[in-house]
Amino acid sequence: MPIPNINRTIKNFQRLQQIVNVFVKHGFGHLIERLELGRYAPRMRRFRWRRREVERPSTPERLRLAFEELGATFIKLGQVLSTRSDIVPPEYIQELRKLQHEAPPFSFNAVERILAEELHHSIDEIFSEFTEEPLAAASIAQVHCARLITGEHVVVKVQRPDVDTLIETDLHILMAVARLLERRVAELRHHDPVALVTEFSKSIRRELDFTMEGANTDTFYHQYADRESVQIPKVFWELSSRRVLVLQELQGISIDQVERIDELGLDRKKIARECLDLFFIQIFEHGCFHADPHPGNLLIQDDGRLALIDFGLVGRVSGEMLRYLSSWFVAIVTEDVEQVVKIYMRMGILGNESDVTNLKSDMADFLARYFSLPLDRVQLGGLMEEIFTNALQHKIQLPSAFLLLGKCLITLEGIVLKLDPQLNMLEIGKPYVQRVVTRQMDPRAWLKEFTVTLTDINHMMRDLPVQLNLILHKLQRGNLKVDVESYGLEHLSHELDRVSNRLSFSMIIAALIVGSSILVMQGSGPQLFGYAALGILGYLIAGFLGLGLVISILRSGRL
Repeated sequence: MPIPNINRTIKNFQRLQQIVNVFVKHGFGHLIERLELGRYAPRMRRFRWRRREVERPSTPERLRLAFEELGATFIKLGQVLSTRSDIVPPEYIQELRKLQHEAPPFSFNAVERILAEELHHSIDEIFSEFTEEPLAAASIAQVHCARLITGEHVVVKVQRPDVDTLIETDLHILMAVARLLERRVAELRHHDPVALVTEFSKSIRRELDFTMEGANTDTFYHQYADRESVQIPKVFWELSSRRVLVLQELQGISIDQVERIDELGLDRKKIARECLDLFFIQIFEHGCFHADPHPGNLLIQDDGRLALIDFGLVGRVSGEMLRYLSSWFVAIVTEDVEQVVKIYMRMGILGNESDVTNLKSDMADFLARYFSLPLDRVQLGGLMEEIFTNALQHKIQLPSAFLLLGKCLITLEGIVLKLDPQLNMLEIGKPYVQRVVTRQMDPRAWLKEFTVTLTDINHMMRDLPVQLNLILHKLQRGNLKVDVESYGLEHLSHELDRVSNRLSFSMIIAALIVGSSILVMQGSGPQLFGYAALGILGYLIAGFLGLGLVISILRSGRL
């Protein structure tokens, strides 16, 4: 049954209790009971949550508070969910966006120990200066400013002690809960909770490995080495590992400090245009973009250069995905609803329950509403938000790359409009999309795709006789097996098992009452208050078991 499965997958039983208790505390007891995890909550709280729920804040706010209390893994999960406009309602997204990376710093002694373990040298042997107070402390790591013995100013990112163990435990629990959600909560099955947790697990495990962030930073560093207007930090690989990352320190002011930029005499419009050009080049030319462009990661240096930092979250758009993206972008701008739906179909992201006619109608309505405005009044961020909301309503599972890109562009638009309110992202982005479309129309690109297709057909035709022969051979021997997965039957089996257990329990209680009555009437055996002692004992046991059965039925909420 599901609960033993959970017990086998988790590494820390107490952590599961803590998670369940936190969700019950914040008013999600109904969900805990629906998943049959109530046995992990304190007995009194299981009765109390229903009475107190009406006194609590809104459901999205309570979810955010629960994630914050549970720490690193759940904060990261909330931040990921805040980008999934295709599956998460807007009120939840708005609340989950408040989740912050900040966390209490850990001790400098722990920093020294981790550096010694990872770099095999003491701090004094590597750094001539090292600030004990962290520059920033987040849920997974904290950052210190330092200076190498060779003179370079650097920032040192150090992973929290044992955070990887905690996250692995949480991931095991989340996967088990995702499987329960898929089985027990029919309305969430379409969103594929298991796939969501799988994708999240890959993402956070990459984030735990600082060599991945170092590789991302190094890629951008070499891509923009010849671009004087942009600066990317250099990675000191000889001082970096899975738990420690040493980067060149870049000075600058946050890009949203408009007054400070004006004080320096810098051209805000030029900076805004440079910022957009930089990201459109990343998306449409390199297929790899900085996916977390909040103001703290975009710095403006005194000479007006743009410094880009923190490459822990990077989005990638493959060749095929880039073709879909550019075609989709063109179809949106030209209000070609038919083409948009065809792209969704080619990508295989339309759900079985999607109503194509209503989808086209809704999309035509909001595109007409947006593009009836003057072009300089159209905001790409608002358009993307509406597209994602439309996808949620029509059960369209947009690829994670689309969603990450949408979040990036929405954040970026908010930044550049502060610098230049007249800037239009659609106008600036059009040439980059057109170049992608032009490359797709190149006969050499067609020839390459045709060659790849012919190769695939050739392989398929070669393998087909062998595969058919294998199927026929198994069919002849009676060994052909077909796996059938039926959702809901396991839950039905569990309910039948519960009903039969209650009936058996009731029959045992009835038998105790009848047997005790016979003993009392006969008056045989030891006496207590003039009645048969065994009969009275039987009544007591039957009363105790009956009371337990009544409580169990009342707790289930099914009389």
